Amino acid sequence: MLRIICVFIFVIWAGAANGNISLSPYYLEMDNVATRSGQVRFTNTSQSEKTYNIQLVNFKQNPDGSYVTISEPVAGNPFASPFLEWAPHQVTLQPGQSQVVRVRRRAMAAAPDGEYVSHMLIQEQASPSMMYGTAQGGANGGLVINLKPLYGVSIPVMIERGTLSASASIGDVRIERRNGKPVASIQVRRTGDRSFFGTVIVSQGRRELGRVADFRIFMTTPVRVLQVPLADEPSKDITVTLIDENTNETLETKSI
Repeated sequence: MLRIICVFIFVIWAGAANGNISLSPYYLEMDNVATRSGQVRFTNTSQSEKTYNIQLVNFKQNPDGSYVTISEPVAGNPFASPFLEWAPHQVTLQPGQSQVVRVRRRAMAAAPDGEYVSHMLIQEQASPSMMYGTAQGGANGGLVINLKPLYGVSIPVMIERGTLSASASIGDVRIERRNGKPVASIQVRRTGDRSFFGTVIVSQGRRELGRVADFRIFMTTPVRVLQVPLADEPSKDITVTLIDENTNETLETKSI
Protein backbone atom coordinates (compact mmCIF):
# COMPACT_ATOMS: atom_id res chain seq x y z
CA MET A 1 0.00 0.00 0.00
CA LEU A 2 1.30 3.40 -0.98
CA ARG A 3 1.67 5.84 1.90
CA ILE A 4 2.14 9.57 1.65
CA ILE A 5 3.89 11.76 4.17
CA CYS A 6 3.45 15.52 3.82
CA VAL A 7 6.36 17.51 5.23
CA PHE A 8 5.49 21.19 5.59
CA ILE A 9 8.27 23.72 5.20
CA PHE A 10 7.57 27.04 6.85
CA VAL A 11 9.35 29.89 5.09
CA ILE A 12 9.22 33.20 6.93
CA TRP A 13 10.40 36.37 5.22
CA ALA A 14 10.78 39.71 6.95
CA GLY A 15 10.17 41.59 3.76
CA ALA A 16 7.76 42.62 1.07
CA ALA A 17 7.10 39.45 -0.90
CA ASN A 18 7.80 35.80 -1.46
CA GLY A 19 6.51 33.01 -3.69
CA ASN A 20 2.83 33.23 -2.67
CA ILE A 21 2.35 36.55 -0.86
CA SER A 22 3.09 40.21 -1.56
CA LEU A 23 2.72 42.73 1.23
CA SER A 24 3.04 46.43 2.03
CA PRO A 25 4.20 48.42 3.87
CA TYR A 26 7.55 46.94 4.95
CA TYR A 27 6.89 47.99 8.55
CA LEU A 28 4.21 49.69 10.65
CA GLU A 29 4.99 52.46 13.12
CA MET A 30 2.71 54.03 15.72
CA ASP A 31 3.25 56.38 18.62
CA ASN A 32 1.48 57.01 21.91
CA VAL A 33 0.02 60.38 20.94
CA ALA A 34 -1.18 60.94 17.36
CA THR A 35 -0.90 57.65 15.51
CA ARG A 36 -3.18 55.06 17.10
CA SER A 37 -3.97 52.93 14.06
CA GLY A 38 -2.51 51.61 10.84
CA GLN A 39 -3.10 49.00 8.18
CA VAL A 40 -1.26 46.31 6.23
CA ARG A 41 -2.33 45.10 2.78
CA PHE A 42 -1.35 41.72 1.39
CA THR A 43 -2.17 39.81 -1.81
CA ASN A 44 -2.40 36.13 -2.69
CA THR A 45 0.03 35.95 -5.63
CA SER A 46 -0.29 32.19 -6.07
CA GLN A 47 -2.44 30.38 -8.63
CA SER A 48 -4.80 28.79 -6.09
CA GLU A 49 -7.07 29.67 -3.18
CA LYS A 50 -5.16 30.19 0.08
CA THR A 51 -6.18 30.57 3.71
CA TYR A 52 -3.93 32.73 5.91
CA ASN A 53 -3.63 33.17 9.67
CA ILE A 54 -2.65 36.64 10.88
CA GLN A 55 -0.98 36.81 14.27
CA LEU A 56 1.55 38.79 16.28
CA VAL A 57 4.82 37.05 17.18
CA ASN A 58 8.00 38.15 18.91
CA PHE A 59 11.52 37.78 17.60
CA LYS A 60 15.08 38.48 18.61
CA GLN A 61 17.25 39.72 15.78
CA ASN A 62 20.63 38.02 15.34
CA PRO A 63 23.75 39.92 14.19
CA ASP A 64 23.32 38.51 10.67
CA GLY A 65 19.77 39.89 10.48
CA SER A 66 17.98 36.56 10.94
CA TYR A 67 15.31 36.08 13.61
CA VAL A 68 14.66 33.62 16.42
CA THR A 69 11.34 33.39 18.26
CA ILE A 70 11.36 34.50 21.91
CA SER A 71 8.71 34.35 24.63
CA GLU A 72 10.21 36.89 27.04
CA PRO A 73 11.21 40.44 26.02
CA VAL A 74 14.86 41.40 25.89
CA ALA A 75 15.82 44.16 28.34
CA GLY A 76 15.11 47.55 26.79
CA ASN A 77 12.90 46.12 24.02
CA PRO A 78 9.37 45.41 25.34
CA PHE A 79 6.79 43.64 23.17
CA ALA A 80 4.17 45.69 21.32
CA SER A 81 1.69 42.80 21.14
CA PRO A 82 -0.02 43.41 24.54
CA PHE A 83 -1.05 46.87 23.30
CA LEU A 84 -2.31 45.95 19.83
CA GLU A 85 -5.58 44.75 18.35
CA TRP A 86 -5.96 43.63 14.73
CA ALA A 87 -8.58 42.23 12.37
CA PRO A 88 -9.12 39.90 10.65
CA HIS A 89 -7.24 37.03 12.31
CA GLN A 90 -7.87 34.65 9.41
CA VAL A 91 -8.90 35.11 5.78
CA THR A 92 -9.30 33.02 2.62
CA LEU A 93 -8.22 34.67 -0.64
CA GLN A 94 -8.62 33.71 -4.27
CA PRO A 95 -5.63 34.14 -6.64
CA GLY A 96 -4.88 37.85 -7.05
CA GLN A 97 -7.26 38.86 -4.24
CA SER A 98 -6.06 41.28 -1.53
CA GLN A 99 -6.89 41.83 2.12
CA VAL A 100 -6.38 44.83 4.40
CA VAL A 101 -5.48 44.07 8.02
CA ARG A 102 -6.35 46.94 10.36
CA VAL A 103 -4.24 47.44 13.47
CA ARG A 104 -5.21 49.54 16.48
CA ARG A 105 -3.15 50.54 19.50
CA ARG A 106 -4.71 50.27 22.93
CA ALA A 107 -4.25 52.87 25.66
CA MET A 108 -0.74 52.95 27.17
CA ALA A 109 -1.19 55.38 30.06
CA ALA A 110 0.74 53.23 32.54
CA ALA A 111 3.43 51.99 30.13
CA PRO A 112 6.98 53.36 30.50
CA ASP A 113 8.70 55.21 27.67
CA GLY A 114 10.50 53.10 25.08
CA GLU A 115 10.21 51.37 21.74
CA TYR A 116 7.75 48.45 21.74
CA VAL A 117 8.24 45.89 18.95
CA SER A 118 6.40 42.79 17.75
CA HIS A 119 6.03 41.28 14.27
CA MET A 120 2.88 40.66 12.29
CA LEU A 121 3.11 37.20 10.74
CA ILE A 122 0.83 36.35 7.82
CA GLN A 123 1.11 32.59 7.43
CA GLU A 124 -0.35 30.34 4.74
CA GLN A 125 -2.32 27.40 6.14
CA ALA A 126 -2.39 23.81 4.90
CA SER A 127 -5.37 22.95 2.70
CA PRO A 128 -7.17 19.57 2.93
CA SER A 129 -5.58 18.49 -0.36
CA MET A 130 -2.14 19.11 1.13
CA MET A 131 -2.96 17.15 4.26
CA TYR A 132 -4.59 14.20 2.51
CA GLY A 133 -3.09 14.02 -0.96
CA THR A 134 -3.25 11.00 -3.22
CA ALA A 135 -0.64 9.51 -5.51
CA GLN A 136 -0.54 6.89 -8.23
CA GLY A 137 2.15 4.30 -8.73
CA GLY A 138 5.04 3.79 -6.37
CA ALA A 139 7.42 0.86 -6.39
CA ASN A 140 6.08 -2.09 -4.37
CA GLY A 141 3.84 0.11 -2.25
CA GLY A 142 6.88 2.09 -1.12
CA LEU A 143 6.95 5.27 0.95
CA VAL A 144 6.38 8.55 -0.89
CA ILE A 145 7.56 11.77 0.76
CA ASN A 146 5.59 14.76 -0.46
CA LEU A 147 7.22 18.12 0.41
CA LYS A 148 4.74 21.00 0.59
CA PRO A 149 6.08 24.50 1.31
CA LEU A 150 3.91 26.87 3.33
CA TYR A 151 4.85 30.50 2.87
CA GLY A 152 4.64 33.38 5.30
CA VAL A 153 5.76 36.99 5.59
CA SER A 154 6.40 39.06 8.69
CA ILE A 155 6.87 42.77 9.23
CA PRO A 156 7.76 44.70 12.38
CA VAL A 157 5.01 46.62 14.17
CA MET A 158 6.48 49.30 16.43
CA ILE A 159 5.12 51.70 19.02
CA GLU A 160 7.28 54.65 20.08
CA ARG A 161 6.48 56.06 23.51
CA GLY A 162 8.34 59.16 24.60
CA THR A 163 11.19 61.02 22.90
CA LEU A 164 13.59 58.39 21.58
CA SER A 165 16.71 58.51 19.44
CA ALA A 166 19.16 56.17 17.76
CA SER A 167 22.49 56.39 16.04
CA ALA A 168 25.08 54.00 14.62
CA SER A 169 28.72 53.75 13.64
CA ILE A 170 30.83 51.62 11.33
CA GLY A 171 32.95 48.91 12.92
CA ASP A 172 35.15 46.34 11.20
CA VAL A 173 35.06 46.17 7.40
CA ARG A 174 36.44 43.20 5.45
CA ILE A 175 36.44 42.26 1.79
CA GLU A 176 35.66 38.57 1.34
CA ARG A 177 34.75 36.20 -1.48
CA ARG A 178 31.53 34.17 -1.41
CA ASN A 179 30.67 31.79 -4.21
CA GLY A 180 33.55 33.31 -6.14
CA LYS A 181 32.21 36.87 -5.90
CA PRO A 182 33.47 39.84 -3.80
CA VAL A 183 31.47 40.83 -0.73
CA ALA A 184 32.05 43.58 1.83
CA SER A 185 31.36 42.37 5.37
CA ILE A 186 30.48 45.50 7.37
CA GLN A 187 29.90 45.70 11.11
CA VAL A 188 27.41 48.39 12.20
CA ARG A 189 27.08 49.27 15.90
CA ARG A 190 23.77 50.67 17.15
CA THR A 191 23.38 53.09 20.07
CA GLY A 192 20.40 54.86 21.63
CA ASP A 193 16.98 53.84 22.93
CA ARG A 194 15.23 52.90 19.67
CA SER A 195 15.98 50.77 16.62
CA PHE A 196 18.22 52.18 13.89
CA PHE A 197 17.07 52.46 10.28
CA GLY A 198 19.90 52.94 7.80
CA THR A 199 21.71 52.34 4.53
CA VAL A 200 25.35 51.48 3.84
CA ILE A 201 27.07 52.25 0.53
CA VAL A 202 30.42 50.86 -0.63
CA SER A 203 32.26 53.02 -3.16
CA GLN A 204 35.57 53.15 -4.97
CA GLY A 205 36.28 56.73 -5.91
CA ARG A 206 33.05 58.07 -7.40
CA ARG A 207 31.79 54.64 -8.40
CA GLU A 208 29.33 52.78 -6.22
CA LEU A 209 30.21 49.09 -5.87
CA GLY A 210 27.27 48.01 -3.72
CA ARG A 211 24.78 48.94 -1.03
CA VAL A 212 22.35 47.53 1.51
CA ALA A 213 19.40 49.90 1.78
CA ASP A 214 16.74 50.33 4.45
CA PHE A 215 18.11 47.84 6.97
CA ARG A 216 17.03 47.84 10.61
CA ILE A 217 18.96 47.11 13.77
CA PHE A 218 16.49 46.45 16.57
CA MET A 219 17.00 47.05 20.27
CA THR A 220 17.63 43.32 20.72
CA THR A 221 20.80 43.69 18.63
CA PRO A 222 23.66 46.04 19.55
CA VAL A 223 25.76 45.01 16.52
CA ARG A 224 24.73 43.85 13.07
CA VAL A 225 27.01 42.47 10.35
CA LEU A 226 25.88 43.32 6.81
CA GLN A 227 26.97 41.39 3.73
CA VAL A 228 27.16 43.78 0.77
CA PRO A 229 27.64 42.13 -2.67
CA LEU A 230 30.08 44.13 -4.78
CA ALA A 231 29.84 44.72 -8.53
CA ASP A 232 33.61 44.20 -8.94
CA GLU A 233 36.69 43.26 -6.97
CA PRO A 234 38.07 46.52 -5.52
CA SER A 235 41.34 47.47 -7.18
CA LYS A 236 42.25 50.09 -4.56
CA ASP A 237 40.97 51.64 -1.35
CA ILE A 238 37.20 51.69 -0.83
CA THR A 239 34.91 53.99 1.13
CA VAL A 240 31.98 52.87 3.31
CA THR A 241 29.23 55.41 3.96
CA LEU A 242 26.58 54.99 6.68
CA ILE A 243 23.31 56.94 6.29
CA ASP A 244 20.54 57.40 8.86
CA GLU A 245 17.32 56.84 6.88
CA ASN A 246 15.17 58.61 9.51
CA THR A 247 17.06 61.88 9.13
CA ASN A 248 18.75 61.34 5.73
CA GLU A 249 22.00 62.28 7.50
CA THR A 250 25.39 60.80 6.63
CA LEU A 251 26.62 59.55 10.01
CA GLU A 252 30.06 58.31 9.01
CA THR A 253 32.36 57.77 6.05
CA LYS A 254 35.15 55.27 6.55
CA SER A 255 38.03 54.52 4.17
CA ILE A 256 39.80 51.16 4.20
